[in-house]
Amino acid sequence: MFWLPPGGIDNGVWAGAWAELADLDVDDIDTVLGLLASADVGGYVATPGGRVYRRGQRVVNRLWVDSLQYHKAEDLLMAYLGGRGRREKQSN
Repeated sequence: MFWLPPGGIDNGVWAGAWAELADLDVDDIDTVLGLLASADVGGYVATPGGRVYRRGQRVVNRLWVDSLQYHKAEDLLMAYLGGRGRREKQSN
């Protein structure tokens, strides 16, 4: 992971190559990394370039995943985000 932005966190699953997948809200980082780890997919979250970029007032938390398992990671992330949306609607 020598070329990934410094200061990030990983889920402990090794990957030989990485691909950017999405930007996450800070509240989703631990859950998403855990979901990826349970599926044996490498995941790493950091701020691009190792610097703090802001979109509006939000810090960017970019998710990189094992490039060989990109589609699996994408499916897991979409299922998680879809479920989160349904939970938010039910609580309103």
